[in-house]
Amino acid sequence: GGQVGWELQRSLAPLGELVALDFDSTDFHADFSRPEQLAATVLAVRPDVIVNAAAHTAVDKAESEPDFARKLNATSPGVVAEAAQQMGALMVHYSTVPMYSALI
Repeated sequence: GGQVGWELQRSLAPLGELVALDFDSTDFHADFSRPEQLAATVLAVRPDVIVNAAAHTAVDKAESEPDFARKLNATSPGVVAEAAQQMGALMVHYSTVPMYSALI
């Protein structure tokens, strides 16, 4: 999807096998607006390391859609982190978005 994700994909590719997913991936579910399916994706892919750059980055929209922003920026990364922990995988959450107390 986004510029940060694309740059991370490009930068991390030389380190080994890379599976890059975004909201319109067809092989695996990676739509952070639907967190209920994310754990199954993590368990199916079985990564050693997860680098997450998914986020609701439109600050104005995040302020007017706090529930949706929370789902994208907190709930879904939490689901991924829990699945990673179950497998012993490392998760890195990479974000350029400022955090707001209303979203935490």
